[in-house]
Amino acid sequence: MASDLLSLADASALLGVSSERVRQLVVAGDVPGVRFGNAWAVSRGSIDSRRQLSNSRGRPLNAARAWEAIALVEVDLSNVSKYRNRGAIHRYEMSRADLEFVFEQDGALVSGAVAANGYGELLRGDDAVAYLYVSASLNNEMGALVAAVPDQFGSVIFRVVPDDVWPFAESAAVDQGEARERLAPRAAVALDLMDSGDPRHWVAAKNLVEASG
Repeated sequence: MASDLLSLADASALLGVSSERVRQLVVAGDVPGVRFGNAWAVSRGSIDSRRQLSNSRGRPLNAARAWEAIALVEVDLSNVSKYRNRGAIHRYEMSRADLEFVFEQDGALVSGAVAANGYGELLRGDDAVAYLYVSASLNNEMGALVAAVPDQFGSVIFRVVPDDVWPFAESAAVDQGEARERLAPRAAVALDLMDSGDPRHWVAAKNLVEASG
């Protein structure tokens, strides 16, 4: 039986969503799960079923095509998995000071609730989870820049974009005036908000996409 179970990290890699999103699916009862202390495990069969459902709605775009759709704000929020190749998920734990340092680096774009607020959506800045897009080069240097501890349940979520695709992401980024950090494109932020279990985030995601239409 144990061989039929997957960790949330393994399930998230197969589905192309964050571990937090898989946990939300388990808690909501959409994916069968088993709890071992503070950790959850899910059945391989349930994950395979969700993958088949996702595949029936079209194969995921490659990274370049995903970012092309994001730049054009031509994304289908009802089929978020189609754009999962926009960046590989890496999770870390780090201090707030280190996180703010990363926000300001070349090769980093702020996403999630923080970016949504930057675009005028009145969301509570969720300090429990931080989303960023980072270039593969910056992610490779992370250990030398800050005290970033890899953690499959970490509260800092990086979507790591291949270096050859990063210019697509960067070209659609938005500067925040005097602030040094840059915001990820609206459509990318919207896709990340759809990973949230908060319906207010889903509404904000729709608003971000519609505002660019």
